[in-house]
Amino acid sequence: MKYSFLFLLSIIFTFSLSAQNITVIGKLVSSDNDGLPYATISIAESSSPDISIKKLATKENGEFSASLEKGEYLFTFNFVGMDDAVETIDLTQKDKTFDIGTVTMIESSTELDELSVTAQRPLVKVEIDKLTYSAKDDPESSTSNVLDLLRKVPLVTVDGEDEIQLKGSSNFKIYINGKPSNMVSNNPSQVLKSMPANSVKDVEVITDPGAKYDAEGIGGIINIVTDKRVDDGYSASIGANGDTFGGYGANAYLASKYGKIGFSGNAGYYYHNQPESESNFTRDEFDPYPNRLIQNGTTKSNGGGLFLSGTMSFEPDTVNLFNISASRFGGEFKSLSSTMASSVGIRPYSYNTSSNSIANYGGINLSADYQRSFKKKGEMLTFSYRFENDPNDSEFDSEYNNVEGDFYYETGYKLKSSNSAGGQEHTTQLDYVNPLSNKHSIELGLKYIFRDNSSRGNHTYYDVTDGIWHPDLDRKNDLDHKQNITSGYLGYSFKTRKAGFKIGLRGEHTLQDILFMSSSTDSIKTNFFDLIPSATVSYQIGMTQNIRAGYNMRISRPGIWYLNPYINNMDPSNISYGNPNLDSEQQHNFNINYGSFAQKVNFNATLTYSFAQNAVSSRSFIDGNGVTNNTYANIGKNQTVGTNIYVSWTPTSNIRTYLNGGMNYTDIKSNDDSGLSNSGFSGRAYAGLTYTLPHDIRLGANGGLFMNRIQLQTVQSPFYYYSFSLMKSFLDKKLDITLNTQNVFSKYREISSTTTGVGFSQKSISLNPVRNIRLSITYRFGDLKASMKRVQRGIINEDVMQGESGSQQGGTTSTPES
Repeated sequence: MKYSFLFLLSIIFTFSLSAQNITVIGKLVSSDNDGLPYATISIAESSSPDISIKKLATKENGEFSASLEKGEYLFTFNFVGMDDAVETIDLTQKDKTFDIGTVTMIESSTELDELSVTAQRPLVKVEIDKLTYSAKDDPESSTSNVLDLLRKVPLVTVDGEDEIQLKGSSNFKIYINGKPSNMVSNNPSQVLKSMPANSVKDVEVITDPGAKYDAEGIGGIINIVTDKRVDDGYSASIGANGDTFGGYGANAYLASKYGKIGFSGNAGYYYHNQPESESNFTRDEFDPYPNRLIQNGTTKSNGGGLFLSGTMSFEPDTVNLFNISASRFGGEFKSLSSTMASSVGIRPYSYNTSSNSIANYGGINLSADYQRSFKKKGEMLTFSYRFENDPNDSEFDSEYNNVEGDFYYETGYKLKSSNSAGGQEHTTQLDYVNPLSNKHSIELGLKYIFRDNSSRGNHTYYDVTDGIWHPDLDRKNDLDHKQNITSGYLGYSFKTRKAGFKIGLRGEHTLQDILFMSSSTDSIKTNFFDLIPSATVSYQIGMTQNIRAGYNMRISRPGIWYLNPYINNMDPSNISYGNPNLDSEQQHNFNINYGSFAQKVNFNATLTYSFAQNAVSSRSFIDGNGVTNNTYANIGKNQTVGTNIYVSWTPTSNIRTYLNGGMNYTDIKSNDDSGLSNSGFSGRAYAGLTYTLPHDIRLGANGGLFMNRIQLQTVQSPFYYYSFSLMKSFLDKKLDITLNTQNVFSKYREISSTTTGVGFSQKSISLNPVRNIRLSITYRFGDLKASMKRVQRGIINEDVMQGESGSQQGGTTSTPES
């Protein structure tokens, strides 16, 4: 009885204490309304602001709660890279629960001392239809370029030849700030090399593009979001780099905002120099007569490019926003090659040849947007216009010497060829978003695209007999290709605290007009309609875990690169050309994704399945003259099962490791009479480690491994590459100097590919120089005019919250390193 009485007394005493306390709740967010996880909150009494009576950390979604007695308090919020926020909370007249609402923190333009770092953002964030990689929180982004940054992004791989793949596919679209850019998609490696990584805020991998996105891009969409200031002031950087190959580059970045006008811009130049590489090509013919062709050659190349971009915004009031942007990229690539060839069998001959080629590429992009907001939060109407011009010109000349046997040309024969190709694109778009309630939202829009592609060639040959250059009319093969694409979409989304789904339907009508101009003129007019569904569902398993599944259909309309009938016969034994009769490719994609974020480990895994019935595939065959023809055709019937895993682990505050990779199994068959088929596993992995030493010194090691690549007729050999880096910061972390070495223990990398077809098999081997050392320097500067805001809130939440929901976390918490 005595113990029962004491127990009852303790319960009454506990309730009496809790009745005197008030639970303060709220949410800490960034300027883009993202919850800030594990931020530090210090609480002090107003009478003694320098004495902290309680410390706690926010939850993964930025929410927090604290139990306090009645009184007046100062809440100080601290998060790395943000200005401290201070809230004055008066609880003298409050009861039970007080909701202070949302507290917004502003990014700081000043560098923080290394010892003040108490919490960091996760590098990868999972949303219902995409994965987001935080470039601003990558410690190596200060001196690297965007192409290097993509190597670390989940589901994205960049191989040793700088070729980008999304989920193991080279067919995808690249967006800049939510808008498609053919200029970047056509020349991704060159453009992204010229963009400094510190000008990028996020890289979004949109694996489940909703109805509002164009259906083009089989693998999905990579959206590069550039950094913009949200407060008055400016921030800028300048950089330069050079390597032992003889390449060099420079870049500049500026972001500013003064009052209602904001501006951000990039400028970058690079010069690429590739030392001499060696190659071997062997082709064996079996049917109807045996023959072997062997070619040994060397190639060296160089070239440069200039990239300029700028975006200006004007916000006259809180409901209207105007944006204009312009970008320009142009470059030239030169190549000098020499080849010794010999053929034995039914066609015996030998020759030597030397060739020069020049490729000019680039583009101009102009866009303007008007955005209208409404009283309802999140309701928005946007009108956009975009113009793009993408030239793609090339030329070559070849000379043949020491010709013996039954070859096409005689000694002294010369060829010249030039091709002027490219296209223009006009796009108008209207989008509307309406959040009907906290749970329901709809989006709808209309879009029109006009594309005008063309190709013009000029071919001449040098007649050894009369010593005169003559036009080669037999090689004339010009093209005009126009597309009119009209589309509309409707999407609906529903979300609760833990679950959500998003569905959409998009319709696209394409009208094509193709005009061939060769020895005769032919015209083809086609039109087709695609109905593209999409659906995504997500569920939050716990505070730090979620799972989502999705389906979408993607289409690929072949561009001028695939359609261009211009014949490149710089090597007369191996010619290549496009196919203007290609149809659009349709692919169906299914995926399941699991993501987990903890204080030290960020984990993401994806399982995908996709299939296509009319895939555009590379096609190689030998004609009656023993020439290998390389082109494209809708002959692929494929299905792929794949996985991708991303892991980031931060065991201590100065060590960060990550792994990004995946594996696919592909089964592909031709749907024509050739009977071609291929299947097998392909994989890719990229891993790295960063170790931070005292005195602002960082050590890094990165490496990549790529397994066989499966295509209809071709299998590529596996290869690997690696790099080491040393970075030191000076001048209060305003100046960064990085020394990077690539493949320091290997002078050459050998890559081979084997292609098989009806009656033949061919193998090419290339030895490319890879040992390289690069020095990069970046200097950052700027100012900040925004001051810390001290806001007093007096809003009473009528809902009564029970308990403190895990807010009693002392000290600070460390998450994946920024």
